[in-house]
Amino acid sequence: MAEARLAVGLALADARHETRLSLATIVGIAAILAPLIVLAGLKSGIVSAIREGLTQSPRAREVVNIANRSFDARFFEAMRARPDVAFVIPRTRTLAAIGGFARSEASDSPVRGELLATASGDPLLAGLAAPEGRQVILSAALADRLGAAAGETIRLRIERIVGGARETLALPVAVSAVAPPAAFGREGAFLPLPLLLLAEDFQDGVAGPDPPPADAAPDPARLYAGFRLYARTLEDVIGIDRDLRREGIDVSTRAEDVAALLALDRNLATLFAAIAALGGAGYLVGLGVGLYANVERKRRDLALLRLMGLSARGLVAFPATQAAAFAVAGAALAALLALGLETFVNRLDLAVAEGRPVSAIGVGDLALAAGATLAGALVAAAFAARRAASIAPGEGMRDA
Repeated sequence: MAEARLAVGLALADARHETRLSLATIVGIAAILAPLIVLAGLKSGIVSAIREGLTQSPRAREVVNIANRSFDARFFEAMRARPDVAFVIPRTRTLAAIGGFARSEASDSPVRGELLATASGDPLLAGLAAPEGRQVILSAALADRLGAAAGETIRLRIERIVGGARETLALPVAVSAVAPPAAFGREGAFLPLPLLLLAEDFQDGVAGPDPPPADAAPDPARLYAGFRLYARTLEDVIGIDRDLRREGIDVSTRAEDVAALLALDRNLATLFAAIAALGGAGYLVGLGVGLYANVERKRRDLALLRLMGLSARGLVAFPATQAAAFAVAGAALAALLALGLETFVNRLDLAVAEGRPVSAIGVGDLALAAGATLAGALVAAAFAARRAASIAPGEGMRDA
């Protein structure tokens, strides 16, 4: 143990004595490592910015059928049972999902808006309680057109023509909330499913002017024209899109955008690995040659240490200690340079970031860089250590 401490002390003293050479080695390590850290930060930042841009709006995880079909209760039960589905609810026919909204019963110019079924857990209404009975949640655009606010009672008007005569179903509905603008950009209202089905039944002539109770449950045998579904994660969109298309259901999704994002993540990881491998190989060769040359240059001094009683194991610690010291110092300098450059890059107004940091260097990135640098330095030192261990004590006497 004392012998190892002696070798470590001599190695560090030798590195301090040759300050210029030591600084050149440290700067060389930092010059290779800093760009790799910055590249890792850019990869993480850019991919995270794009991913957050997609995930910030639930629309990126939305799956909607394109053409009207007939979906029964078993279809929705199967969808809700899938672990990759976060939310699913039926849709009525597009033409039946239109209603008029007015603040007074006597209004002759109601504002037309789309009708969407909703329930608890709807990603578009995160943070808002789902409407019940004769309640509705208005989109921001519809609320602005009407001048309505939460807590008011408005009129929902559904019209149909029977025998050439126009009939109107007018329902008083309470505005339970106004959805944020990002939830739905057009004039529209979120309704409980029974209320939406009532609007469809009235237009189809199934329901009369006198509506059923607000809490009437849908007929279990009822068929629905479509659905609105949300995947749990971005990655799940691809699988749901694929499975539904295999069943012959045409859907509209952001699967292509998600696949492009995942491909970008993989390609950037491959590019980073290739550049890191190339830079790391150059770093290992350069450091190994430098340490080997240093051992050769101090061969006589090391031989004298052997003659004075230092074992071959002690000589091995000489280049290993210097390599470790250079690696730690170089990694620290590289981290400072990379973090400084990250601050500059994140101040740039780049479109891909959209207010998010372009570069995101984490503590894990710095720890990984330092650990890999230290491991690489010790590998490089192994060749020099092998040469040091082979020095015989007699070489010091011969060259004296």
